[in-house]
Amino acid sequence: MKHSAIVTLFASMVLPFAAHAANPQYVNACATQMTDKHITDAASAKKVCTCVVDEQSKITQAQKIELDTWVKSGKDVRQNKTFQTISARMKACGNGVKFNKARP
Repeated sequence: MKHSAIVTLFASMVLPFAAHAANPQYVNACATQMTDKHITDAASAKKVCTCVVDEQSKITQAQKIELDTWVKSGKDVRQNKTFQTISARMKACGNGVKFNKARP
């Protein structure tokens, strides 16, 4: 699985936990999911999860509404500048981390 696909998968797992910057409860839940699914090792999972939870906490309500509006209107959210910026920040959380190859 490509690095960006893994980070996208990972970000979708963590979204329900995003609330406060680097909240240990959310980071630990995310890291547990990553290690249970053999996505990466525990230290790397904690590093990535801390970054992603922190980045998600920076998403404003106005940005959430903007993205929701795009989705509801049927537009391709990948073309939205806000989505592109957020996505780039999320992907950067995985920089330097070795992810395991996807299992069949």
